[in-house]
Amino acid sequence: MRIVYDYIGASPRIPPVPRAIGDESGRVGRESVIVVRVGREASSRPGAVADDAPDDARLRTSDEARSRDRHVRGHENAHLSALGPYAASGILYETARGADGEAIAVGGRIAVDLAEVPGDPEATMRKARTVLNASQAPGDPSAADMRVAARAYRMMADAQAELRVERYA
Repeated sequence: MRIVYDYIGASPRIPPVPRAIGDESGRVGRESVIVVRVGREASSRPGAVADDAPDDARLRTSDEARSRDRHVRGHENAHLSALGPYAASGILYETARGADGEAIAVGGRIAVDLAEVPGDPEATMRKARTVLNASQAPGDPSAADMRVAARAYRMMADAQAELRVERYA
């Protein structure tokens, strides 16, 4: 999927999809395109398309873009429901606007409470375990999900070390 930015006073030009190396057939595949309008006049030109744009690149929200939107929303909802009280915010979606004006979620994030529970390493371990599980909840973790998992794992290891010190002190 490509995102094309439409700036004030310029119609978006969508370059053709390059052929794959070694593809001698000359076929050009279809690709989803989302146009992001930038500037004050962007809202006064809904659906504007360059006259010389190829027909397959007419800027309608494709099934693939809608599928991506559903995937992103499902992914973030899985995190939010698994985080429970440790979600420090609701879901913040990054969106692009399709030509039909529909907002398409292309990414999302949730602030996570990764502070240890002061004076209670067992509660810190439970919290870290919950955050670790929530980071893996969708089943297809992103790089950001893996960073949160690493921080939760570190928090859990620190709490375990603190518990060992308390038990043997």
